Parts: sequence; structure tokens; C-alpha cells
Amino acid sequence: MAKAKIKAKNIQRAAKVYPNEKYFNYLMLACFALFICYFTTFKITGDDDVFWHMATGRYIIQTHNVPSTDIFGYMTQGQEWMPFEWGWDVLTYFVYSFGGYNGLSVFRTVIFLLIFYLYFLILRKFKVSYNVIIFFLFFLLFGIIDRLSPRPHIMSYLAFALLILIIIQYRYINRSNHKVLYFIPAIFLVWANMHMGIIAGMFMLGIYVFSEIIIYFNPNRFSTKEIPALTKPELTRLLIILLVSVLVMFVNPNFYQTYLYAYNHTKMKMLETVNEWKSPFSDTYSDNFVSYIYKSMLVSGIFLLYYTSKKKDLFPLLLYIGFALYSVRAMRFTVDYVLILFVFLVVAINFIIEFVNEEKVRDFIFRKPAVKIVLSVFFIFLTISTGSNELYMKYLKYYRVTGFGINSDFIPTQMFDFMKETKITELSDKILNHFGTGGFFVWNFPEKKNFIDSRNLNDDIFFRYNQLIAKQPGFEQKLNEYGIEYSIYLAPDLVRAPQEMEQTIISYFSKNKDWKLIFWDDKSFLFVKNIPKFNELISKYEYKYVTPYNVIYQKSTLDKGVNTDKETVKKEINRRLAEDPNGIIINSAIKLIGNKLN
Repeated sequence: MAKAKIKAKNIQRAAKVYPNEKYFNYLMLACFALFICYFTTFKITGDDDVFWHMATGRYIIQTHNVPSTDIFGYMTQGQEWMPFEWGWDVLTYFVYSFGGYNGLSVFRTVIFLLIFYLYFLILRKFKVSYNVIIFFLFFLLFGIIDRLSPRPHIMSYLAFALLILIIIQYRYINRSNHKVLYFIPAIFLVWANMHMGIIAGMFMLGIYVFSEIIIYFNPNRFSTKEIPALTKPELTRLLIILLVSVLVMFVNPNFYQTYLYAYNHTKMKMLETVNEWKSPFSDTYSDNFVSYIYKSMLVSGIFLLYYTSKKKDLFPLLLYIGFALYSVRAMRFTVDYVLILFVFLVVAINFIIEFVNEEKVRDFIFRKPAVKIVLSVFFIFLTISTGSNELYMKYLKYYRVTGFGINSDFIPTQMFDFMKETKITELSDKILNHFGTGGFFVWNFPEKKNFIDSRNLNDDIFFRYNQLIAKQPGFEQKLNEYGIEYSIYLAPDLVRAPQEMEQTIISYFSKNKDWKLIFWDDKSFLFVKNIPKFNELISKYEYKYVTPYNVIYQKSTLDKGVNTDKETVKKEINRRLAEDPNGIIINSAIKLIGNKLN
């Protein structure tokens, strides 16, 4: 009787007419889509992976070969390396070849527009109202803000959405249209060469098939007229689809070894130092608004438990249990949980709202044009705020810059331009590069090899690198042993945290007469060893006195230069000002010694 009354009320509400309601829906969708476009259009900032992915794609296209050993590092040359995301690498290099960084950014935006459109379609299949859908999609967008960069994981997010759409279409909408299932192996075939998120995808598909098996053997307990148990032929077909999907996972350059290689990577000790590999409940992990969104969606599983009990729907219940356990392992897996459970959590919350007794409240939530107008205005405000970067800097306190291309405040484009101008890579092959510049290095200098990059090939190279950078005991001997002849260092937070110079090898290079600084700015350093091959560069570009280290820690050296070699100091100041007139450190140096130069 209660269900009949609720159904009657729903029909009555649906029959209520709001003039031009569909146009308000279109307006709200358009404003939200515009916001997504702006929100996913930001400059590449401190994301070195983007560059070595494209460098890999370039190598594959040029050589027609997917490498099986390292091609980028001279310290790791010959080391086993399986670029299991090679499909993405080729795809993004192809996009870059035609559209540059702008094309890469637009491609990323198109992917996310498609993902959110698929979620919109799925929720509409469950008759969720436009207001509720857009409201929750908005929170979903902020929940994945850390994972919007143009890297291969976004192909997994697209695959999640496609897989969920197919499962829901078959399980809940039209059981007779079994042909839609045939797209699943095709998705896994492409996915197998794009990103290791395929493991989570197979986990999701496995949970679905497992739930159907349980329902098949216990139809009285878990099936309803709305969602009947599969027949034997239907279950057999589904098992075949699962088997074929598993088999096509191995259609990649390295067969099953791809997955063993990826699994072994997750066991590296160095990952303990990486924030995204820490549990979201770890004492060493600092919560932010992203983790709060994840945890709120984790707790929202209570609504899903209620919904599944009322609907006798086993699949969402098992999906929630499985991915809740999966997500607590590492922060990087929480986005998978958010994306995969999103639809069912929204459907569950929408189901509960349906039981609100007050008709006006339900009508306001579901259909009231006023809500649509408010949300539309809100998205326009956010779009404007995103374009001016106020959303990030003022409201979220989150460093991101709207626009296309590279954010030169966090990626040392000026230093790399100097390296190209001076052709320093032609003088030496033995570079010690900062971890966050290895990908950018091989992207800019295709014929050269780096010391390390963010591919995380093995623990050994990371700990060798760390020994040098952190000046651990014996690091000087290792510098000579490895034959290091020049070094680049990226310190994006140098102005805010100058102590990084003292804590790292920068201080050693800055104080050692065997090393010379020939380029610096507010975030980067280029040191060369004082050997004959660099004599010309040193005589032309050396900074003897005006250096970040001297400005902060060795003011006496700066004063000595003013007193004994004033012309050289002026020359160094003028060069730096010509290259970066607004540089914070150089202008601080001028304030320190300006009066003494007159």
C-alpha cells in the first residue's frame, strides 16, 4: 500500500507542468559543460610524466618498435622496461604532432566531457532528475580534480564509464538486447594497451558476473520482477564474454608479463615516499577537500546498503564492498572507487529522497526551475572564477593555472631554452637531473639520456639518485664514480622555501670550486663541472657572486664581489634582469647591494 501511494505521488509530480522546463534543463547542462571545459583546461604544472609518455610515443612511431628495455636513462640502459601504456603514448604524440600542447589539452577536455556525458545518460536511464544529476556530477568533478592531467589514467576513467553503461543497459534497462555485451571485449582489448586501470575494470566485471551467478542459484532471495535472474543461456553468454575479455587482456606487446611487471612495480620501496601511494587513512597522509569527498562517498555507502536491501539488488552491494576495500589501499585508488560507485550512490540517494513526505520539498529538489537557474548562475560564476584562476588560488587554495601549454613557473622552460642555445647536451652525456625533469629532458633532447625520471624503473636508481641529491655519506665519491659532468635542479618552491638549497646538493655545488653555476632563476639551477670542455661556457656565463645561495646563505661572498669585482657583479645582475626583470631573487639581491654598486 505504501509503495502504491509513493508511486501515485511520483506520477502526480511528474504530471505537474513547468513552462519551458526543458529549456532550463538545457541551460543548466550547457553551463555545466562550459564549466567542465574551463576546469579541464589548465597548463601542465609539475607533471613530468606527460613528457616521457609523449617521448615514448615518438620513439615507437619513429622506430616502429615498442621497447622492452630502457631507452631514456644512461644509468638504467638495458634495464627491463615495459611501457604498458604504449597505446596512450602513441595516441598523445599523434595528437601533439597535429595540435601541439593546445591539441593535447583539448583532447583531454573532450575525454572528460564524454565521461560526464556518459554518467548523465546512465543516471537518466534510472529516471534521476536533471537537478540531482548535475548537483552530484559537480561534486564528482571536484572529487577527481587531482586526476585531470593528460595522462593515461583518463582512458581508464572513460572505460569505467563505458563498462558501467553497458552493464546497466543490459541488467536494468533491456535484458533482451544482449548484443550490447559484445562491446565489452573490444573495450578490454583497447584498454590492455592504454593503462593498468584495466585490472580495476576486470575486477568490476568479475563482481558483476559473480553477482549474476549467485542470483542464478538463489533467485528467490536476490531476484525480482524488475531484475530477474539470468537464464542458463544468458548466464553462459555472460561467462563467455568474461572469458573473452580476460583473454584479450593479453593482446599486448608483452603478453601476461605486462601484468607481472606492473605488479612488481607496486612493490617498490620508493613508493612509500609517494603521497598518492599512501592509504587515505594513513597517519602520514594529510587530508584535503579531495579526500573529504572520497570519505563522504565511502560513508554514503550506508544509503547504498539501504537501497540494495529494498531492491534486493546484489550487484551494487558487492561492488561497494569490493571497491571500498580496494580503495583504502592507496589514495590513487580512491578515484576509481568514486567513479565506479558514483552512479549507484546517486541512484540510492535519489531513491531515498523519493520517500520525503513533503511534496513541495521533493518538487523543489527534483524539478523546480529556480534550482536550475541558481545552478546555471553558479556554474557561470565558477567558469569566470576558473578563467581568472580565483577558483584555484582564492577559494580552493589549490595551485593550478588555467590555460594551454606549459606552466613555466613549475617547469624549467627558461633553463631548457638556455641549454638548447648553448648546446650543452652536445658537450656531455653525463647529466644529473632532478627527478621532476627527466621526462622533460628526454622530450626536449631526443638523442640524449637522463639520469632518472618519474617512470620509477627500480628502487636502485631512485636510491642512487636520492643519495646524491640529499648529500648522503659518500655522495661525492659517487658523483665521480658515475662521471657526472653537469647537473640541473628544479626547485619550484625555492622562493617560499629557500632552505631546500641547504638541504640538497645545491649547497655543495654552490660552495665547491670544482662546480660552476651558469644559469639560474627563481626555480632552477644549471651547474657544470669545472673541466676543459666547459671552459667557454664558464667564461661566458658563470655566476660568481650573484647566486640564490649567496643571496640567502653567503651574503659575505656577495659583498666581497661588490668590493673587489664590482663590474662582474653588475654584469651578472644585468644579465639576470634582462632574462627575468620580475625575478624575486634577483630583485632581492639588488635591494641588498644596490646602494653599494653606485
